[in-house]
Amino acid sequence: MPVVLDSTYLGVVFRNPFVLASAPPTATADMVRRAFEAGWGGAVIKTLIREPVHNLPNRFAAIRHGNRITGFENLELLSEQAPDEWYRAIRCIKADFPDCPIIGSIMGAANSPDEWHSLALGCQDAGADLLELNFSCPHGYPERGRGAAIGQNPDYAAQITRWVTDCKEITIPVIPKLTAAVANIQNIAEELALAGAHGFCAINTIPSFFGFDLRTLRPKPDIGGKTSYGGYSGPGIKPIALRAVSELCQSPGLPVMASGGIANGFDAVEFMLLGAPVVQMATEVMLHGFGIIDRMQQELREFMTWHDFTAPVDFIGLCRDSATSFKKLPAGTMVSPRLLAERCTHCGACFTACRDGGYQAISWNKGLPGIDPTVCKSCSLCSHVCPAGALQMQSCCS
Repeated sequence: MPVVLDSTYLGVVFRNPFVLASAPPTATADMVRRAFEAGWGGAVIKTLIREPVHNLPNRFAAIRHGNRITGFENLELLSEQAPDEWYRAIRCIKADFPDCPIIGSIMGAANSPDEWHSLALGCQDAGADLLELNFSCPHGYPERGRGAAIGQNPDYAAQITRWVTDCKEITIPVIPKLTAAVANIQNIAEELALAGAHGFCAINTIPSFFGFDLRTLRPKPDIGGKTSYGGYSGPGIKPIALRAVSELCQSPGLPVMASGGIANGFDAVEFMLLGAPVVQMATEVMLHGFGIIDRMQQELREFMTWHDFTAPVDFIGLCRDSATSFKKLPAGTMVSPRLLAERCTHCGACFTACRDGGYQAISWNKGLPGIDPTVCKSCSLCSHVCPAGALQMQSCCS
């Protein structure tokens, strides 16, 4: 059977599970149009807010490993366009791309139900298919009692969610976007589920400080010799996002849009295996452009052919129960790593790591690592530091 990529979230069908997050790639109607022309499945518009937004210059910073950017920081604020401009834009885009869902993203004042109602109804009346509540922006707005300051307070977040969901005029699904910068994201989500949330998006960028240029002693990003705490994104936050999505899919169990650290189609699959029907992306698009959608769709198809899946619904949530509490993990039996001698380059990385960070179970035996099974605790450190894959862990479950 032919492979299809369409996926459904809260009754809304996406032609593929790849959605642009509320971020610089969705700052204007023209950008959203070009993304849809390139093949993206959907888009979340840059978060709407009543007061004008003026972004700072030089507001980005990056961490590099060789030529690859592995970490990214931004001090980007919300939409620079007025809500009325976006309402007109949504109508026009939906007229030309009726099969591409648009998600309205909004942020009102923490003490103003009227602001939340007005922005929500404006997006809905313009034709938005879903509504995202920004409870997670990590910079600029928390100090004003918005963004992550709302998402970190279950009472505020539930109150605002209830303002929106209790409004009989608002009929499209309501999705709070949550921050991972909380002690327990499940507790927050469970409160919002009781308040009427239909689903969630997780996560936003992580609060961060990118340090200094040690030659100039100026901060990164450098804004007139000063900086502030920004939002960290890129591949480095994927494990944090995976944990948040995993927990939310288990409880309260409402549909989740995944976001955070997704750089390719294979990354997206991991979130989908946990139960997220669609994924949001921003940083990778900012670095490489809308054209990455072709590669991501091909990677998704490649994964599906490995397992004879014909549609995302075949594997969404398939591994939901793989993550559990520590106390429920199987005890297992200690089994020493297996040495593939033909791969060994005699670099000594395994010996050094085991000696100084493990159990001193490795010695040198005719130029090869020798593992003492009476000392080895099967921790797996040696297999991770080996650059050639010469040490492989064996199943340790009894």
